[in-house]
Amino acid sequence: MLVSVIIPAFNVAGCLDRAIDSVLAQTIADFEIIVVDDASSDTTADLVRRRAAEDSRIRLLQNPANSGPSVARNRGIAAARAKWVAILDADDAYEPDRLAALCAIGEAEQAALVADNLVLYDAAAGLRIGVGLEDRSEGAVETVSVEDFLRNCITGRSPFDLGQLKGLMRHDFLLEHELHYPDDLRHGEDFDLYARLLLAGGRFVLIGKPYYLFTQRVGKVSAKPSGFSRTIANYDGMRNATLALLSHPAVRGNAVREDLLRARANAIRWHKSGTVLGGLLQSRDVPGLLRACLMDWRIGAVLVRKLAGRLSRGAFASSMQSMLIAAVAVRLLDDAA
Repeated sequence: MLVSVIIPAFNVAGCLDRAIDSVLAQTIADFEIIVVDDASSDTTADLVRRRAAEDSRIRLLQNPANSGPSVARNRGIAAARAKWVAILDADDAYEPDRLAALCAIGEAEQAALVADNLVLYDAAAGLRIGVGLEDRSEGAVETVSVEDFLRNCITGRSPFDLGQLKGLMRHDFLLEHELHYPDDLRHGEDFDLYARLLLAGGRFVLIGKPYYLFTQRVGKVSAKPSGFSRTIANYDGMRNATLALLSHPAVRGNAVREDLLRARANAIRWHKSGTVLGGLLQSRDVPGLLRACLMDWRIGAVLVRKLAGRLSRGAFASSMQSMLIAAVAVRLLDDAA
């Protein structure tokens, strides 16, 4: 068998048919679909049973308790019977020729991981709104080194985080090197596995053409949540997993790799502070914002940058958020004095 497509599923009855249909529409037929139901409380499992009765290539595995996407993916990979393993999130979809194209390039390039560009999809608007990697031509095929990968995974700073890609992985390479998603990580788990695959000597090939339809949590056009994402951001977990890579034998003593991992960990910390600030500004919670700034100086620093940016654009007085920023910034300056 050529490809095992693993679909982790948790309360996704509203979008799972689309994901399954996109696999069944592939231009090759030599695949299996393994849906791992992570203890859903909706009709997800019943939907998969119905689809499996219609097509024997579909299998259902059920977790007894909700354990997160890493555990679900690992269980699917352990049950996989094919040469290549592909992950498909339940709210995403494949273009019809994705598996054929990626398998052919993966074989030709002797890759352990082959990934394509992403089509960004706004579910609320029903629109394709661009691609993840805007600087790649569709004909581009490149090898991604450890350093290239880490440099393009600086959260909130890299133009596009390569850890968001959904590549095909060679099954025997994963087994040989005992590679798996970290069970305790529910956010940023792709980055961790790809990094360890590269550090184990695996070849990562990236193609510019997009075949994977990636549903945005909040649509860029509609500005509305997709309604399907079940991911809970865990920036502390991401940061800890990143720092844990510093002890990897292929990282220790390599100053470039160490610096890049520390840069990612630091960027995650700043990104978390910015996210917290955004939520507090949105809720107009001035006391909460003051407390947060006092507890985390980075939140105050991001706040002051926002204030400076709005003053420089001359758009300060027109925004309630700007007034909140000013009030908190003055208070912080008074406290500092």
